[in-house]
Amino acid sequence: MLRKLLIALVLLLVAFAAVAYWALYVNYPKPQIASNAGKPVPDFTLPDQDGKPLTLSALRGQPVVLIFYRGYW
Repeated sequence: MLRKLLIALVLLLVAFAAVAYWALYVNYPKPQIASNAGKPVPDFTLPDQDGKPLTLSALRGQPVVLIFYRGYW
């Protein structure tokens, strides 16, 4: 009886490992574009907190932190 229970447990673990492998590696979405890490950011102009236009190239040589968010949700 114990032997059958142990065999069933091992088969269950093997099945779980196979499903986990398939879910994590086989069905994992592939990146659609290459990373742009380390490349310059394209220049753009957006309004600042006072509504005045601010161009990214005007801040060249200074540390810049860009924060993007969806807005209201």
